[in-house]
Amino acid sequence: MVSLEPVGKDLFVVNGPVVRDMGAHFNTRMTVARLKDGSLWIASPVQVSFSLLAKIIALGPVRYLVSPTPRHFWRLNAWHKLFPEAQMFSSPITPITLKKGELPLAGILGETDGDLWAPDLEQVQLRGSSLLQEAVFFHVPSRTLLVEDVIQIHECKPGNHLRNALVALGGVKAPWGGVGRDIRLTFRDKVAARESIEQILQWDFDKLVLAHGPIVTEAARETVERAFGWLNIRSDGN
Repeated sequence: MVSLEPVGKDLFVVNGPVVRDMGAHFNTRMTVARLKDGSLWIASPVQVSFSLLAKIIALGPVRYLVSPTPRHFWRLNAWHKLFPEAQMFSSPITPITLKKGELPLAGILGETDGDLWAPDLEQVQLRGSSLLQEAVFFHVPSRTLLVEDVIQIHECKPGNHLRNALVALGGVKAPWGGVGRDIRLTFRDKVAARESIEQILQWDFDKLVLAHGPIVTEAARETVERAFGWLNIRSDGN
């Protein structure tokens, strides 16, 4: 049963339906943060039931709808109809942005002042790729890192040998997962990418919420460091 699952103080996730993208099936997940002023910040919204929508609305007014990664842009459409007054923000539009028509965006992440949702959320724009310019967020009250597509962890499925082989070859196999080999190839500017990850590792997070993978409550920092080991990152740790 789909439910509103608390992750930490004023942070919730909802697991949505399985979708097909570029020939593969992916689980979906949205994140709901209740900001200090009582309003809601929602990333990568998914389809929910009326009863679950009522529970979300009961948390506070929906103020921001966010697509932190190009492949989740299309998910804003339905929620824009539900909450036309909410401000919408997207990662930079690239050739792989998955759109269903135009939307009246309030801003582009990375070009927009992150103080809109401070002090609850801090953000870093992943640089170095012309295609996947994802925004990574840190939810300060719950010490949780929010990642969409760049890190994925996929469990192998009994009997599905082809899929399991592709997951392993792609570098995203559980338990650690990682940055898919196809995604790595889009990062031509390794220096810029490395600087972005080093900024992220300055945050004092102990949990990791992935759009495509489990919620990591142990060894979250080690999971991120492993995922970006191919960049030879430097981390001072916390």
